[in-house]
Amino acid sequence: MTAADKTDLLDAACTQTPYAYFDRLRATEPVHWNARHRAWIITSHAAVTTGFRDRRLLSNRMKKLREKVAPEQQDTVGRTMKILESWMVFQDNPEHKRLRGVVQKAFTPQVVAGLEGRVRELAREQVAILNRRLDTEPSKPIDVLNEIAYEIPGPIICGMLGVPPQDRHQFTAWTEEVSSIIGGVADDPDRFGKTHAAVESLEAYLNAVIERNAGSTGSLMAQLAAAEADGQRLTRDEVIATGILMLFGGNRTTSCMIANGVRALLLHPAQLDALIADPGRINAAVEEILRWESHTKATVRIVGEDFEWYGQHLKTGDRVFLSPLAANRDDAVFENPEVFDIARPDVGRHLAFGTGMHLCLGMALARMELRIFFAELLSTLPRLKLIDPPSQWSPSIVSRVQTRLMIAAR
Repeated sequence: MTAADKTDLLDAACTQTPYAYFDRLRATEPVHWNARHRAWIITSHAAVTTGFRDRRLLSNRMKKLREKVAPEQQDTVGRTMKILESWMVFQDNPEHKRLRGVVQKAFTPQVVAGLEGRVRELAREQVAILNRRLDTEPSKPIDVLNEIAYEIPGPIICGMLGVPPQDRHQFTAWTEEVSSIIGGVADDPDRFGKTHAAVESLEAYLNAVIERNAGSTGSLMAQLAAAEADGQRLTRDEVIATGILMLFGGNRTTSCMIANGVRALLLHPAQLDALIADPGRINAAVEEILRWESHTKATVRIVGEDFEWYGQHLKTGDRVFLSPLAANRDDAVFENPEVFDIARPDVGRHLAFGTGMHLCLGMALARMELRIFFAELLSTLPRLKLIDPPSQWSPSIVSRVQTRLMIAAR
């Protein structure tokens, strides 16, 4: 009998370099039971793709977390879990279709195109700040993730929601607390309490935003509130939950991909030189960044019924970790997948934004923010050096996120 796999995805080695573990699983058992996490880990491109589309794999993983809350906390922490459970990413049809139908109006091609000027303005501001700091204090370390990257998608999503830009730093702090539950980070005995406090604050704030914007149509929160007033399209909890989701997804994920992309380009000077020589490759470079160091390490699903899959018997209630990070390094799809190559012909097959009905709603906006930022940063990148090339990564089951990205002038 094969010994149970007790590999901990949150330990230091697997957090720092998860690819060796994922590569070994993909080569031997692409649908693999991990006894430490009591979950199936899915690593091949084919299996992850079909897993995203398999209706037997359910999206609502928050119910299990809510059931862990003590009975005396169900009216407080339990209610917070119930609000987070209303995120459309945790819903299956028909609820998912209903929620997505409302929110997708805020991400039409016309709306996204209308944000391009503001994104460019923010990118130029941050690149100018970076250059001034390099000029005046060249040896002083700069944290690109926490000091630069958050200042681009954060103001954009806050503007879409109708939130004053000066409040975005508070929102970042609140959403970081929420990530302790959503992101499957290293266990914190007070993570439920911290998440409850953050969601309570977000709920109170977003309710005030709704009241201020009553009767208007200029912000996403106003549109969500109008959908609530329209009858049975959205409940108030769903309005609040969707606002929190937009803040979480629209700010944190793109900021982290900016940092992952800066690191990727600085680690590969020949590829950076090729991009500088031909800036028309910027779209291809962004796609390769998304493939090579994807933000999403795993998307969690729950088995809805017993079934056989890749020679394994999955049981109702089992957890499943679909890993885009692993799928995007599958050599059955990508030649030499460990190589960062902005001329990669098959890069469009990456799964950084998922696929199927949960395909990321904000992917066009995220791509635009990444494209514009790297275009503006291109002439500055040769001035930079990584202080810690391996970087430090946050222990998380769900996300491939650096804790910081330190650079200085060459």
